[in-house]
Amino acid sequence: MDWIRQWWRQPDHFDWLSAYLGARNLLRFTRFIVAAVVLLLAVAPLLMLLSPVGPQSITSRLISIFAAAVCGIMAVMWATQWPTRRQSLVFTGVLAVCIAAGCLVQSTPVAGLQGATAFAALAGYVAFFHTSRALLLTLAVSATTATICAVQIATHLDPFAALSKLLILTVGVLAVPYSAHVLVHVLGVDALKSDVDPLTDLPNRRGFHRSMRTLTAESIGSRAAELSAVMIDLDAFKRVNDTAGHAAGDQTLIAVADILRKTRRGDSVLGRVGGEEFVVGIVGPRHHATGLAERLRREIAAMPWNVTASVGVATVPLRRMPPDGIRGLLQGLIESADRAMYTAKRSGGNQVHVSGTPMDDYADAPVASPMPRRTTATPGKVPWTIAARPFVESEANRTSAAASMEPAPAKIKAAPTAVPPEIVNPTPTPVTMAKKRL
Repeated sequence: MDWIRQWWRQPDHFDWLSAYLGARNLLRFTRFIVAAVVLLLAVAPLLMLLSPVGPQSITSRLISIFAAAVCGIMAVMWATQWPTRRQSLVFTGVLAVCIAAGCLVQSTPVAGLQGATAFAALAGYVAFFHTSRALLLTLAVSATTATICAVQIATHLDPFAALSKLLILTVGVLAVPYSAHVLVHVLGVDALKSDVDPLTDLPNRRGFHRSMRTLTAESIGSRAAELSAVMIDLDAFKRVNDTAGHAAGDQTLIAVADILRKTRRGDSVLGRVGGEEFVVGIVGPRHHATGLAERLRREIAAMPWNVTASVGVATVPLRRMPPDGIRGLLQGLIESADRAMYTAKRSGGNQVHVSGTPMDDYADAPVASPMPRRTTATPGKVPWTIAARPFVESEANRTSAAASMEPAPAKIKAAPTAVPPEIVNPTPTPVTMAKKRL
């Protein structure tokens, strides 16, 4: 019974599979395949209107024409855009009704039973993209339609032929969705292994970039939105492995991952992108990112393994789609945060370095006083600030407030990073007031 319970509780696959296909540039191909299949389903009832075993009464012929028209509209919709999860579920329900109606209006039950084989394609789609409950509902409609046709055959013709045809149809309708179900399970395991770091359970570099593309695409267009990358590299981490052993090093990395989960805020994505390198992508004002970076630095420095971190921060506005696309935007942002992190490390480590916007031409208007590449640093165990230009009062207040602000629970986002969604249960923890000397 456990495997039935596990099968029944499987989550909807649509979002992460859509992202998985999108990351491999297969969305367009898949759209056209589904559109072609639905278009064929629209043509089939129209051809049956010309057949002597097709629908004969005016009502049944009108039902066939209506079902064909609905299928044709859905085929056009699939050919033009990839649907949302809700639209996809509506599509499966409407298509199931159209197939059932097209089968039941035939003048002979044999033709109706043959038409019920179309449920195999629909059930396969549902098994691939949606929940077990949606699949069971589709199979129930299919079984009801096929049973009605089989009973009519048994009553008027041959019961043994009816049972034989029903069994063959059942095997065909069940085999396709079962194969799709197994394929989705294999893909899910493969995607999970390829996008998640096995030690820390954080997204790896591939998973982080995939999730960041989704987060960025959802946030573009808001005039107030900014995207920040916070790059964290542990100082002298090799010394931990050399003196305390690799087991202690692994425990240190796991502890850092836990700190990232506890201190993340708002719309954010976490990742382990190297041996001792971590990164946080966050949507929100710049001072939220700098406050988060300072909290991370303090929390890591307070760990019992005598480890500190060099942290780099870079921010870019999300007012509109950048000229070179989301990939170019993220690449420039990550590189800028990485340079800021190495600047902090060369300055002695255990400090935060804030970079300027990596793409100044991305803004709608030139900035009067652009943030220089080297703006702030908070070195040593007692945080303090060095500025390439002095902060104005409003900037200083915002940075201090952000550093002392309690972390807000992060919104859990589904994946797409192209993979099953990252499951994180952030636990807000109080932090102390950061003392900054300008």
